[in-house]
Amino acid sequence: MHLTSHDIECLHAARDMMLKDISIHHTIEQIATFTTLSPTKLKKGFRQYFRQVLFEYLETQRLEKAKELMYDRDKSLKQISSEVGFHYLNNFSGAFKKKYGMPPTSWRNTLQTIFIFTGQLLRFFLKLSNFFTI
Repeated sequence: MHLTSHDIECLHAARDMMLKDISIHHTIEQIATFTTLSPTKLKKGFRQYFRQVLFEYLETQRLEKAKELMYDRDKSLKQISSEVGFHYLNNFSGAFKKKYGMPPTSWRNTLQTIFIFTGQLLRFFLKLSNFFTI
């Protein structure tokens, strides 16, 4: 499919619209109307230009944002999943596991282990540097 510069601008507008608030569920028709592209041109053009199906792209962005939010231990996984646009925790967990090969609880536990190990390593180097101080 040939994409004009106007089409490419519209595809970027579609992407920006979705990323502005990833928790909102837009339909193809809503995005197409916003961008002035036909639904078919929007779907095919997005896939051609960004090398990913429109809603797969959005899901990837949601899951990446969720990974960032998991650093905050005060937020529950249910809060995080809702914040990134998943209405049901099970859907979020399934999508996360499919994308990253582990459920979000395991990801979060791995982060905690890394933080603990990094802290221990830092304390070790501080003690070591004090030992070699003249």
